[in-house]
Amino acid sequence: MNILFLISNDGGNGVGGHYHSLNQLSLEVSKQHNVQIVVFGSATSPVLEDNPAFIKHIKVGTGLAGLIKANRELTKLRSGFTPDLIHCFDTQSLNRALLLPVYYNLPVVLNKCGGKNPLRSNYQHADAIVTFSIENRDWFTENRNYNKEDIFLIPNRVSRLIPLEPSLRIEQKEADKITFVRISRLGGAYEKTLLDTFNLIEKLSEKYPVQLIVIGRIQDNDRFEKLVEAGREKNIPVKYITDERATKGSDFLYLADFVIGTGRSLMEATSLGLPTLTPAVNSNFPVLLNSSNLETFLRTNFSERNIADEVSLKNNLASLEELMNNGDKYKEAQAETLAIFNDYFGTDSILPKYNLVYNYAIKKSRTRIKLIFKNLEYIIKFILGK
Repeated sequence: MNILFLISNDGGNGVGGHYHSLNQLSLEVSKQHNVQIVVFGSATSPVLEDNPAFIKHIKVGTGLAGLIKANRELTKLRSGFTPDLIHCFDTQSLNRALLLPVYYNLPVVLNKCGGKNPLRSNYQHADAIVTFSIENRDWFTENRNYNKEDIFLIPNRVSRLIPLEPSLRIEQKEADKITFVRISRLGGAYEKTLLDTFNLIEKLSEKYPVQLIVIGRIQDNDRFEKLVEAGREKNIPVKYITDERATKGSDFLYLADFVIGTGRSLMEATSLGLPTLTPAVNSNFPVLLNSSNLETFLRTNFSERNIADEVSLKNNLASLEELMNNGDKYKEAQAETLAIFNDYFGTDSILPKYNLVYNYAIKKSRTRIKLIFKNLEYIIKFILGK
């Protein structure tokens, strides 16, 4: 099967979680199928440029002129690669795909890569929709505007990380410190998580030699400086790594004893068996992840929308301190964390799951006009550049 992956980067830095998810998925899918990746928008993605399936960045904006250029460029590519299916990793690429004559009437799969449920009763449509979270899956399957059979839940999207070679490790771990690591975009997203992490480090500093290392690219300097000041006011030990190395923040996980994670960053940490915490709306501290509260947090994709259960809230600090005090308990937590990764996040078993999606979309009775009509409101806004 020939599969064309499409993704857009309309003004970002191209290193967010869904670029990494597409990167990992395409590597697995390419073990059985022929795969190509095209990036639309103002800039390419440094994450995807190194992927062997990356074929082109088409520098286009929204609007009719952009569609004409995209169709022209993709027509050139089609002479060497004729897709059987289009797989879109964002709604902007979906809007483009639906209107491109070069791929008229090919089946289209859309990934809803986490995030909040849509605010309105009708979101965008595709021949099949893959969700990463139970929260999103349930929104679609309980919505009368969608066919339940079109919706698939596949949270797996992370390959087991290979730790950075010791010879390449510029930053060194302080042996006498218990190190917490947070990897995230900075100054524009996940600010509660970082502020809650400051609270946790402040609390633990009363009894333990802890430090926090924050790794990520800065999105908004003013907002980032406010976060830095918030940490400074608490007089806690924080180190920031924000240079170009932070584009691949997971390279620094060798520094961590514990990780504070959301979404993909949490899953990457679990692949190394690192005990991991995640934010919750009803807690001022990140909450330690375990097999008992896993599905609660999986429901909201390990995001800042998490709601922790009462047992987790009650036992959180005590459970964390037990791991800090007891080496055997820490090893048990490592094994439990790795088992969570293998069962829920790893990509080793992802190919059969996506094959079901692709075969379903190809066999499904469809007409492009009907799909365009279902997405018409969003397509009009796209054409108008809104």
